[in-house]
Amino acid sequence: MTKIAISSLDQAWLDKKRNLKFCKHHTALSSSEGCSIIIFPEMTLTGFAPEEDIAENIADSYTLKSFRNLALNQDINIIFGASLRQSNESLPSNMLCLARTSAVVEPIYSKIHPFSYSKENNYTNNGNNIEIQNISGLNIGFAICYDLRFPEIFSIMSKSCDIIVIIANWPSQRISHWRTLLTARAIENQCYFIGVNRVGIDGNGVEYENSSMVVSPSGSVLSPDFSAGLLEVYDVDAKIVKDYRKNFPTIQDKRSDLYIQLYKILLKQYNNIK
Repeated sequence: MTKIAISSLDQAWLDKKRNLKFCKHHTALSSSEGCSIIIFPEMTLTGFAPEEDIAENIADSYTLKSFRNLALNQDINIIFGASLRQSNESLPSNMLCLARTSAVVEPIYSKIHPFSYSKENNYTNNGNNIEIQNISGLNIGFAICYDLRFPEIFSIMSKSCDIIVIIANWPSQRISHWRTLLTARAIENQCYFIGVNRVGIDGNGVEYENSSMVVSPSGSVLSPDFSAGLLEVYDVDAKIVKDYRKNFPTIQDKRSDLYIQLYKILLKQYNNIK
């Protein structure tokens, strides 16, 4: 059994130092509750603002350094988000990052599907790789916000995962989609899905509500074992994933090779129609 904390921050708009203060408080509290991992929302220290000049160079990032020190000092692994760029890139990427208790910190996943509805694709690079990491004995896959609408990436990684984590800034206007998709993804992939969303109102006037969720492999929405304000703690167990897949083994019947061929056929037919 592993304790995981999720923090639904009310992110102060573009105020990295203020948001870091909130993160420090939640991280210390999570560590005192015996958590191995804490997860924060997308673009943790700024809010979702791809159009703003918020990107940091990976080689000298204030955000990466801050969370590296926080993970080391509080002895807890931290999953967080940031806008980061390589020195040779013209556009940054919307990244999910991991700071380990060993003082290793790195951006590990770049958002595959920038949110074109809000023109995020004009300001950020799109990622091209999935990522799975072992943290505290759990195999965890990652995604960011809008990625949740695209089931293919989760189907690809699910057999190797105990948990899939999605960090987000998902507006209240479409919150029913968020809850429905998290539950559906957990059911179809038979693993835990953890969605961590922000609350409050951002600098563009977009409203968010308390909607972070942990969904079990069977699709049950879990209740926290501990809750304090915008921080919640959950117990997760890789054995539950293994046992559920053994007793009701639907993902073993996925025909991935066939799906690839069908997709190619359909794409060819579509191009001929055009």
